[in-house]
Amino acid sequence: MRMLKLFRKKPAVNTRKNQPCYDEYGRFLGWYSRSVACVMFVFCKDSSGEWCVLGCERGAGAADNNFLWNVPCGYLDFNETTYDCAVRECLEETGILVNRRYVSFVGFQDEPTENRQNVSFRYAAIIDDKTTDDFKFSKIFNESDEVGEIKWIKMSDIHEYVWAFEHDKRIMEVFNFNLAAAKL
Repeated sequence: MRMLKLFRKKPAVNTRKNQPCYDEYGRFLGWYSRSVACVMFVFCKDSSGEWCVLGCERGAGAADNNFLWNVPCGYLDFNETTYDCAVRECLEETGILVNRRYVSFVGFQDEPTENRQNVSFRYAAIIDDKTTDDFKFSKIFNESDEVGEIKWIKMSDIHEYVWAFEHDKRIMEVFNFNLAAAKL
């Protein structure tokens, strides 16, 4: 697979402004700008009826926040919707393909003061007709060592883990919002 190399015609003087991006032939491709991340919060009950969230430990090969926990998340690819990105990231990081019928858009974050100025689109899947025992994890689609351990974490145990990107707070916000909306 040939990798596309990106070049700037001139060095960025002010890195706080969008800069043009060119390929190796000098063709304009777009702009260097803020990145778009997509997040998938997946909730399911365990066999005892307690709600859990799908969590991943960031592995040694993750770009940052190594060995901290997060929910499946990652960057938007070209020709991809934010929904498709969230589903793809969940599949890549955990091996779980979330059915569209469970997924809803729950919000976004675009504050330039948070998380390297990433714009994050958040989705939630409330799986209420299966248990955590119905899912098998896989790392077959992982990038090298990007993900460590994968597991269902009981909502009552969320605070026992160290989370990247303040995902512990986001998990509780998303879960409580969906709990109130759906009377789970």
